[in-house]
Amino acid sequence: MSKRRCTVAVAIVMAAVLGVSGCAGRGGQDSKSSVSSHDPASLVQRNPQDRAHMDKGGTAIFAVKIFPTNYNKLHTNGNNGDWGRVTKATDPTLFIYSPQGVASARTEYLTKMPHVEITGGKQVVTYDLNPKAIWNDGTKIDWTAFEATWKSQRAPVDEGKYNNAGATAGYEDIESIEKGDTPEQVVVTFKQPFNPITEIFDILIHPKVAKDPETFNTLMKTDPHPELRSGPFVIKEIDEQSKTVVIVPNDKWWGNAPMLDRVVFRQMEDSATILAFKNGEIDATDVANKARLEQIRGTAGMELRRSQLLYNNVYIFNAKSPNIKDIAVRKAIWQGLDREQLRKIKFNGVDYTEKPVESGLFFSFDPRAENNTPVKFDPQAAQKTLHDAGYAKQADGFVAKDGKKLSVRYTTFGDDPLSAALAQTTQSQLKAIGIDLQLDIRPSAQFGSTVEKKDFDFIAMAWSATTNSPLGGMCQSMCSDSGNNFSAAGTPELDARIKKLGSITDEEEQAKEMNAVEKEWMAETYGQLPLWNGPKITATREGLANWGPGLFQELTPKWEEVGWQKGFKKG
Repeated sequence: MSKRRCTVAVAIVMAAVLGVSGCAGRGGQDSKSSVSSHDPASLVQRNPQDRAHMDKGGTAIFAVKIFPTNYNKLHTNGNNGDWGRVTKATDPTLFIYSPQGVASARTEYLTKMPHVEITGGKQVVTYDLNPKAIWNDGTKIDWTAFEATWKSQRAPVDEGKYNNAGATAGYEDIESIEKGDTPEQVVVTFKQPFNPITEIFDILIHPKVAKDPETFNTLMKTDPHPELRSGPFVIKEIDEQSKTVVIVPNDKWWGNAPMLDRVVFRQMEDSATILAFKNGEIDATDVANKARLEQIRGTAGMELRRSQLLYNNVYIFNAKSPNIKDIAVRKAIWQGLDREQLRKIKFNGVDYTEKPVESGLFFSFDPRAENNTPVKFDPQAAQKTLHDAGYAKQADGFVAKDGKKLSVRYTTFGDDPLSAALAQTTQSQLKAIGIDLQLDIRPSAQFGSTVEKKDFDFIAMAWSATTNSPLGGMCQSMCSDSGNNFSAAGTPELDARIKKLGSITDEEEQAKEMNAVEKEWMAETYGQLPLWNGPKITATREGLANWGPGLFQELTPKWEEVGWQKGFKKG
């Protein structure tokens, strides 16, 4: 999985761009409410504390929106942001990021950053693993873990049969993986150069998990197999009925002992999280919209931590769905959507503005971001697009073709009021161009199965970054043979261009070609429409330390350092 991109079910509220610092005192008073700072240092709101100023022990409880339908993080059905929060504590993470996105080695696994050289005209990368690193079953973490990860990720499903997350970029460029001077030294030789190297092997899987495609696809479907993982925490319990995950300190861990005794993740609908936070049932909740901010203000013992979440919110259009398989219909929908109006609704009451988002690759604050969207809001042009494709307006105001009214399903998840407002606005906008938009509202828990079966016409979704580059995520979300391309759109020609991007060593040239490919992909498919990034505002229990918004640093939390500041321990 690269960018590695994770899917996130959205009440169309989960995304972020440059926010501002602001940490409240008791009573939840926000010390700074405007979200506009471009100073990365001010966007790290994690209440940093060293161990001397923290209490040992206690419990932290967090709400999640969706559960995976497979507990294998590298499987397409385990590739969601909420499950990724759990596996950051229970599975190997080889790199950690600064807030600005600078990568360094997580020394519990890598003794130093990988060494890259050109030997015999080929790129060779050497990894030196910490000899103390082990899987929970006692097996050494060595070169075979790299081989297993490569084996499961190097080919799309229809070729390799491993139902991986679809981001084969980088892995497909590898020629061989061999043991170095010791089993803990890994030598990776590439058929063609791949950059940046931190896009691959940022996480590893146990060799037993990738033994064969059937094992990879089914072993962790209902059993998380904690013995085949490695991290500061271990999975103690998963309750499928209550949708709860409990993790506890791992007695096999060789690094610093975790500060917390227990971390709990509970699946909850958005509407339940505010009351749960007020009642002390969870220790953090996102409040990045006006209604939720108003509900949470005044809560005793709360801090509002503001920053940016590295998400790209998009509309995904299922090109295989009978209702919108006609590309003219998808194009007309794009032309009929007033995204500026949607953004105003989304950001109402949170003192936040951002540049228009016209790319699903780079965040709007990134100077590399370009306008790659092929059409703009133009209802008259939308009506002409439909007319030229053979759709005629009927007496009820909706268009029809061959006697069949054009009805399209917009599937949403959860019961968040903002989601409902945005959906209704989208419905009104498309009605104005003659499209009958049917709102299909489902529980958040059905997100995974819905996208797995592609049981939708279009949905709102967020891609969350899990590395500091968007490169690998391009193939994951845009290649026609990717299991995580939920639009089911793409062409072999564009696939080939995407898969060559990693061989471009100059960063500026690579970004230029990435933009060019995305622009062409959008114009040829109308499969994924960028919406916005947006602010991250998190209501956090006072005293929760080393946790919270932190730009790229948030992608690689050191869960063993998360805990309670002295005098605030809970549980």
